[in-house]
Amino acid sequence: MKKLLLLLPLWLLATSTFAADEMLSNPGFEDSSSNFLFGTTFDEWSTTGITVDVESTDKVEGEQALKVTKATRDESYLSQEIAGNFEPGATYRLRIKYKVLTSQNGSDVKLNCYWESPRDGELEHDSDKLKTDFFTADSWTEKTVETTFPEGATRFYFNVMVAKNASVLFDDFSFQKTEGSAPVPTEPTLTVSPTTFTELSTQLNKSVDYPTVTITQANLDKPVTITLTGKDAKHFSASVQSTTEPSQAVVFTYNPTVIGRHTATVTIESAGHYELTQTFQLKGYCIDPNNPPSISIEPATIPAFTAKVDEKSTVTATLNSQNCIDYVRASIEHIEGAAFSISSTLFVKNIPNTVVFTFAPKQAGKFHSKIHFTTLEGKELVVDLNGTATAGDTPVEEPLVRNFNWDMSNPREQLFETFDSAVKNENLQLDGWQNVTRKGNRPWWGYEIDGEKMAKASGYVYQEQSDDQVEMWIVTPPLSYKTAGKTFTFRVMGENIFENCPTKLELYYIDTIPNTPVFFQPLEVGIPASPDQNGEWNELHVNLEGQNISDVFFMAFKYTGRWGNENAVTYYIDDIGWGRTDLPEMTSDSTHVSMIAAQGKDQVSGKITVSTKNLTEPIKLSLGGANPSKFKLSTQSLPTTGGSFTVSFNSNNLGVHEAYVKLASRGAADKYIPLSVLVKSASGIDDTHSQPVTIAQTGQRLHIQAEGLQHAALYSIAGVLTGQFAAEGETIQTPELPRGVYILQVTTTAGKTTHKIVLR
Repeated sequence: MKKLLLLLPLWLLATSTFAADEMLSNPGFEDSSSNFLFGTTFDEWSTTGITVDVESTDKVEGEQALKVTKATRDESYLSQEIAGNFEPGATYRLRIKYKVLTSQNGSDVKLNCYWESPRDGELEHDSDKLKTDFFTADSWTEKTVETTFPEGATRFYFNVMVAKNASVLFDDFSFQKTEGSAPVPTEPTLTVSPTTFTELSTQLNKSVDYPTVTITQANLDKPVTITLTGKDAKHFSASVQSTTEPSQAVVFTYNPTVIGRHTATVTIESAGHYELTQTFQLKGYCIDPNNPPSISIEPATIPAFTAKVDEKSTVTATLNSQNCIDYVRASIEHIEGAAFSISSTLFVKNIPNTVVFTFAPKQAGKFHSKIHFTTLEGKELVVDLNGTATAGDTPVEEPLVRNFNWDMSNPREQLFETFDSAVKNENLQLDGWQNVTRKGNRPWWGYEIDGEKMAKASGYVYQEQSDDQVEMWIVTPPLSYKTAGKTFTFRVMGENIFENCPTKLELYYIDTIPNTPVFFQPLEVGIPASPDQNGEWNELHVNLEGQNISDVFFMAFKYTGRWGNENAVTYYIDDIGWGRTDLPEMTSDSTHVSMIAAQGKDQVSGKITVSTKNLTEPIKLSLGGANPSKFKLSTQSLPTTGGSFTVSFNSNNLGVHEAYVKLASRGAADKYIPLSVLVKSASGIDDTHSQPVTIAQTGQRLHIQAEGLQHAALYSIAGVLTGQFAAEGETIQTPELPRGVYILQVTTTAGKTTHKIVLR
């Protein structure tokens, strides 16, 4: 006890000395009170237009921080007046530590401080430092400025402004006289140049450098790190992995150890300042000079064609390639006439591909065309096609195929059909495919829109009325399940779809087992079937990984409908693929956005972030669904590297409004983010609580976030309670849940909202 009593005065002395230097009262927000009338208040601090609360978990120091739960005015302040014995000519340092929880597009917090004298009132002294622009940070960040004491001043007003609707944490404020300390740092900066590079080419095991990258940084409290990620990152390196230098030159090197095309993502960042993060891609390809890419065809010479006008003559050949690092592409050069076509213009590398050359003259005479086969870094292969056409008889239409032929020989591990050989409004004929008309008198046709070819199915007949049924199938060649990429992909578009129309397009999985009936399985994959989807291409990916699939199987599109001019629903399909391992992908951190809005007032969602992989075209954003006119997107497109956007809403109509955001990039499966907003009357909703509820699916868990979130209840579609979850820090993460449709009831301080959830 004696020892404790001896130490106690020393502790008190140290505390007293520290406090004497600090001119703010209650700088760490440790002293607070709460009552029914005034809510939560913090000793010595004044608030204007903001609601505050105690935060005891997420803090910098001490037992608690101050939380601004909502700023309700355009000018909302946290402030304290300092009246003391200021030293003439001295420099004073002002510091705040903050963390933005709910951002308003980066304009969240600013300083609005000033000196005052009894004679002149508010002084303009150091206003360029003390009155800042808005700033933000999503992790604890320090903001510091320095000011000198102006002659005649007797008070300093320590004011921090919070943007309307922002939510912010504050802790560990300070206002002290400096004692020869270093000048206060300015805003942290991080710049990188350049960030775009041409694709490099090199030989196997031979390194090549990209142009030098310069990293410039200032006022960062953590080193700048340079990391390389992606499945090909091992083929790239950086001369520097981290730096604290104001200016740092970095050389990135491409040093491939296997032939092929390679891509890596570079991330340059500093911990605690992730808003400054820079990302870009490095691309390169390499060949083995001892085994260069090569293309050949069997037979090496294609014999001359002969055919009558309006008839066809075909020759089948095999295209071989070795050591290629990209697809083999084909193009046609018509030298004399234009009667030749080729079954495809894109061929899978390094495996035998069947090529069908077709001679289809429309008039008598001599014809000559060249087919150019090319691949990256490979020698071009040119195939000459010659043909003679003679006058023909009255053309006879191709007979319709009425029955299937399940030839399972030569299954394909990879398939990519772009229908480049299709002829507009003529019977679609593709090597290895089946075009079968089971009902009616029309098969699948070729078609062309804006120079792009595709397959088309329609029961439309001009000025003919009928209730006759049509059924037409297009079936892929046999596909092998023994391939690395087990995703079936295609593009589809519908036209003239109307409510309750009898026409539909279905995707089928088909397998055949000897001595058993052929197995047909329709797959629900989201083929467009509603009027709001008319004229809109949809990219659909069907993942068959882990399914009970035969080693050899077929995929097919089945069109069913009615004949005549009143049933004009038409479907188009394109880019049918199987076996690819480099599919473009898009993912979003939000799978559903729900908000509560006041009647006639703007409501803005939280930031929705999109990540990408292997994209070759920018992401197009569009609105659809029941009430798209009430919503607005912050941007109509995102780059191939992804990015973020927000959704705003405004309506004078009470009730629930629904729509969706569609993310589309050619080759990647379309992504849909449902939107739902409950509009309440302005008098019946507290504007200070009209924040969105964000619901995201991560694996088989739901992640729920909202301001003032208290708890959530999950019900089955039949209304049976399946789980209740309490919020921690305005966040709920459920345990893993079975797939299915649920009703989620979310309770916040603003009230209850209900959401339909489809857990996939």
